[in-house]
Amino acid sequence: MILEGFKLMFVGMGTVLLFLSLMIFLLTLVSRLTKEHTIREFEAIELERKLLAEAAKARKKRELEAKTISRSADDEDDIAVIAAAIAAFQSDRRLPV
Repeated sequence: MILEGFKLMFVGMGTVLLFLSLMIFLLTLVSRLTKEHTIREFEAIELERKLLAEAAKARKKRELEAKTISRSADDEDDIAVIAAAIAAFQSDRRLPV
């Protein structure tokens, strides 16, 4: 009875060992067969990352330029309003009361 248990254990463990060995062999084979494709895919991903980084830099530069232009226009408007307020204040002071 114990001998039959050992036989069953060895048959089961042998089957699992054979299956796992076959799986390792097949995975290694697939890895070697797809190596070139994987390299090309990684190169494409790296190129895409570089292009996206350049696009982000260009977008930030455009946004910064747009903010600078709008700030200078706002600054000119502010200067005009302040100059008008000063002129109005000075004209009010010159009037005789």
